[in-house]
Amino acid sequence: MSAAAELAGDDRLARFETFNALGGKFRVAVTGVCNLRCFFCHNEAMGPMGARIDEVLSPSDLVAICDAYAALGGKQINITGGEPMARPDLPELLQAIDKRATRLVLNSNGLLHERLTSIPRVTAVDTILVSLHTLDDAVFRRDLGGKSTDKLTQSILALRAHGYQVKLNLSLGPHNAAGIEPVVRWAHGHGLDLKIISLVRPNSEPDFYHGSWVDPARLEALLDSLGTRGDTREQLGGRITEWRAERSTLELKNIARGRLRTDFCAGCAHERQCGEGIYGLRLGIDGVAKPCLLRRERFSRLDGSRSWREQILDLVASMVGDFHNARFETGAPE
Repeated sequence: MSAAAELAGDDRLARFETFNALGGKFRVAVTGVCNLRCFFCHNEAMGPMGARIDEVLSPSDLVAICDAYAALGGKQINITGGEPMARPDLPELLQAIDKRATRLVLNSNGLLHERLTSIPRVTAVDTILVSLHTLDDAVFRRDLGGKSTDKLTQSILALRAHGYQVKLNLSLGPHNAAGIEPVVRWAHGHGLDLKIISLVRPNSEPDFYHGSWVDPARLEALLDSLGTRGDTREQLGGRITEWRAERSTLELKNIARGRLRTDFCAGCAHERQCGEGIYGLRLGIDGVAKPCLLRRERFSRLDGSRSWREQILDLVASMVGDFHNARFETGAPE
């Protein structure tokens, strides 16, 4: 290897370490199928839910790619979709990953919990991050395509009772803003960690939000009443403030108070619409890597003839760029 190549390799590894240190995540979609139809779902940019998705990556590819990320020292892999529990061989796939010291998180809506609670606990899974966007059945049916929020909350408790660490994720928008307090109090009452974020725009459709972007800062008084406010930390995706309650942690990510821009963002036509900044590397089962949901021109198909490790390093390095140029930009997205 030439000296120039070695220097390039060292630079990519340094950028990978920066990505890790700032909470960068590798989101790997193992299916494009889902049992819900949330209007805001980005489906890891694989196309609209319900559309046919060519599953380019085999189970062995998925495992090898995750293994390569873990071998690099990546801190977290999020297995997502679609709804990953809709995949029949999910437990076997998860157990096959050589995750080393990497946290393996399963992103799910939780409704198909029997796929995991009817078998011994899958020890490879560190956390199940379950979406709980509303406790209003009307909103659940109209905007998410579900039926019963009671079934959803029982599914969440069943996963925890089976031995899984369960955390909750809530995306805030005009459709559910009026009913957020019951969700927060339910999570708090059951000792479940909860993270609240604003909807992340996955496309440039003018009416994506079904209204105007909702600033989550209005929830701070409620969180102050439930826990002790801690520091605000800066990480990929935005600034996050934490509240510590007696039995749980409540987090609020307000991208209006700062979303990370790097060299990757230079010349982006979606700068004013961006609701996330540089956050994580996404990979669909379609074999396409997406460093950013909005910048479709920067999507790239993984090449099975090349090292997974090298491709991951190239992608993450492009996202981080020269970090001396990085900045947190404030202001509400459009």
